[in-house]
Amino acid sequence: MIATGQTSGYDEWGDPRSDFALADLFGVSGGKPVRDAGGRRVSETRHTYLRMTPELRGRVYGPKAGDEPPITAERHPVLAGFDETDILPFGGTLDALTLNEKAKVLLTFIPSFPMFPPETAWMRASRTPIPGLILSEFDGRRVAYLPADIDRRFAIDNLPDHGDLLANLVRWAAQGKLPLEVTGRGLIDCELYQQPGRVILHLVNLTSAGTWRAPVHELIPVGPFQVGIRMPQGVQPKVMKTLVAREQRTIAAEGSWVRFELKSVLDHEVVVLES
Repeated sequence: MIATGQTSGYDEWGDPRSDFALADLFGVSGGKPVRDAGGRRVSETRHTYLRMTPELRGRVYGPKAGDEPPITAERHPVLAGFDETDILPFGGTLDALTLNEKAKVLLTFIPSFPMFPPETAWMRASRTPIPGLILSEFDGRRVAYLPADIDRRFAIDNLPDHGDLLANLVRWAAQGKLPLEVTGRGLIDCELYQQPGRVILHLVNLTSAGTWRAPVHELIPVGPFQVGIRMPQGVQPKVMKTLVAREQRTIAAEGSWVRFELKSVLDHEVVVLES
């Protein structure tokens, strides 16, 4: 399970609970909405960051400040790809939580500090014990709780680091059991469906001259894409059809996977795998 922000912190009427309803799964307690001096919930953007642990900047090539902490361990797989930095941008506000003994904290909160003028833009508190990402494992299950609602910030800021962190969390929580792999150049949305005797993959091209703005002035073809689909039990496809490109070819599974290439996607493509 992956949860973020104030998940389960409110009841069905929208009133704050005294604690998370899912506190036992999250591995924390004491969750309450962060409020300002007037009692209003704090949700506006702040100039804040998240610090990763363990800190690795001591081994990164370049100038050193002299206060780099010793490197005592390697990072968890959910922080893969961030080996050359110790902090990530956030943009929200966090409050202290009480952790249980099995919870593992990988990100901690760095409070807001002035953004300008430039000569005042330095961290007043470079680290706190306030958790921003907590992982728990028990009974073969994996739970990732992000008090730092990176999903909301990714929707607002579209920062690639936020997207990479969320993708890492999904891969970790799924324990390698994801049914779909798509690699290639371009930004696409992928939706996988199952019908009796067949599997359908719908891909939508989200890359355009006006990405995230409407209307779209130009369609930009993307690809090629290498696609792998884990076949559900009982589905053994032999034919692949592309309904937009109007192509058909025979295919063969590699174990439980079917792999193929899509040379290009203009607006969208529908791939049907069936016997």
